[in-house]
Amino acid sequence: MFTEDSLRQYPALVKALTGVPAEAFWPLVAQAGADWADARARRLQRPGRRRALGGGQGVRRPMAVRVAVVLAYLRLHVPQAVVGWLFGVSQGEVSRELREVLPLLSPALPCPAVWDAMPEGQSGPAGALLAVEQLAGGLVLLDATEQRVSRPGDDATQRRHYSGKKKQHTLKTQLATDGAHRILASSAAVPGATHDKPLCDALHTLDRLPDGVTVLADKGYQGLAGAVETVALCDTASREERRQPRLTARTPHKKPRGGELTEEQRAFNRQLGAVRIRVEHCIGWLKHWAILAARFRCAHTLYTAVMQTICGLVNAQTARWQASQAPQPAYSA
Repeated sequence: MFTEDSLRQYPALVKALTGVPAEAFWPLVAQAGADWADARARRLQRPGRRRALGGGQGVRRPMAVRVAVVLAYLRLHVPQAVVGWLFGVSQGEVSRELREVLPLLSPALPCPAVWDAMPEGQSGPAGALLAVEQLAGGLVLLDATEQRVSRPGDDATQRRHYSGKKKQHTLKTQLATDGAHRILASSAAVPGATHDKPLCDALHTLDRLPDGVTVLADKGYQGLAGAVETVALCDTASREERRQPRLTARTPHKKPRGGELTEEQRAFNRQLGAVRIRVEHCIGWLKHWAILAARFRCAHTLYTAVMQTICGLVNAQTARWQASQAPQPAYSA
């Protein structure tokens, strides 16, 4: 059974169980511990609470063990009873920690913004939600990822979750990254039958981006360039007004039915793919966490929080990796 003492004594054990190096794990524990009292007070005072104050079991585990339980479950995605056996807790406690500790991790990590789909007919968000300073190279890379879920019992629900592309029931999430492998935004999870381009439109993705950026996406976003809003510009010399797209959206050329792409179109697709692969790298890193790689077994209501937290963990790991690659200052006597 692993305890706080054993985690402190064996730093390699922390990395093996949680996927987070010990030097990053303990600050995460400290931040979660500092936020726990306020989070617990908000939970106890939430509207509609049915149980009287003082009911239920109190928390008996140190925060280090609670955080390790959650991260180990996300990393390994073995049955909750197995994670509980590793740390000497019950399966019910693992389930409770997942709901109570997971919200404490997001503020302590560089988690991306979560974009919700807007009701049909509602106008987009006011102003850009991403600043130019956040975008390395002025690039925004879009892609969507799907994860298998159990077949819903209700017929109408299972139809919404059935992905024709994956041939299975899935949840879909759209990710927006920059050119430096940083995940800047993720969408709330939607049923897998939603196509990439309609999901992008429902999120008002282009409306959330600043002027002048370049958006790169795959073939699932065909027609994205046509959805870009134009702005009016006035030529200072001729005083003539002209309109131009406020940002640039590019997708690969699609081979016409019965035809072939030209050599120039193939070269364009290769160049675009060489840059867009960075968002694919981010998706691959997310799936190092087994809970996002296998069939998702938890309640669907937890999926967006799990995705956002793991995006924050990946962003933190990316920052550590990039810092280790930075040139070191020369030694001077």
